[in-house]
Amino acid sequence: MSIKDNALLVSLTVNKPQMTQKDQKATTDAERANDAHGAGQYRKDLYPKSLIQPILTVEGAARAYMESTTYMWTRGEYLLPTTRFMTFAERMAAYEVEFNQTVTVFLNNWANVMDKAKLAQGALFDPGAYPDLSDLRSDFRFRVMYRPVSDAGDFRVQLQEEELSLLRQQVELATKESMNAVLKAPLERLKEVVAHLHEVTGRPDRKTINKRTGAEEIKPPIFRDSVCEKIIEEIALLHDFAEVLPPNVLAVAKTTANILPKPQDLRDDPEKRSVVNQQAQKLLSVIDNMLED
Repeated sequence: MSIKDNALLVSLTVNKPQMTQKDQKATTDAERANDAHGAGQYRKDLYPKSLIQPILTVEGAARAYMESTTYMWTRGEYLLPTTRFMTFAERMAAYEVEFNQTVTVFLNNWANVMDKAKLAQGALFDPGAYPDLSDLRSDFRFRVMYRPVSDAGDFRVQLQEEELSLLRQQVELATKESMNAVLKAPLERLKEVVAHLHEVTGRPDRKTINKRTGAEEIKPPIFRDSVCEKIIEEIALLHDFAEVLPPNVLAVAKTTANILPKPQDLRDDPEKRSVVNQQAQKLLSVIDNMLED
């Protein structure tokens, strides 16, 4: 089945006002002080980091969520399974609302923004570097775009046959390159989470001191639920592309699911940790061989 029938392309664009600015005076002063000429430039932060950070945090969380639930197609575009569209769209809409809320808080606190910027920049502060507050709102924008996956048969344009043939060749090559990357992405991401499982199950017991008695105690290594949860998430995403992925990739995912224990079992049973560690090592070898093919 075609990838077009199972996925669509998604991208996220977040616009913000200029965050930094070159300061010519500071650059010149630094060069004179160090007898340098064209060695670099001084850039100052226009906005206090503590006040702009909530906006950046929401953007970072949205991008992290998008990357976790998709595979990269091309730079800036990600392949989203159609089965996840509604959940994804709702989650991104929530991020957009949160983004706009943090922007509103930032703008409503403008007097404090300027006071802190003056304090941080000292003599380098230039009020002319900032846009009018009335214009600043439009500089912030959070936009999610969707489009279908295209192939060489999608064109309905009036071109000469030779031109159309060249265009089709270019699209076929780009699509092939993106598809090859998509086919590797599930294995590469699965390898990353399995490698983490292998690492934590190979940790030795911890020696601790009982604060009450002062006696030395041996405790199992710390093992967080997220180690297994991330593997489950990667397998779930991989299965959403089951119609277009090779059988051997699906087989590796199945093997991974079969060896995955409950987190508490790994905490309680040293022998279980040892067995899982060996299974994870073998699985990593299989994945490495598949990636090399």
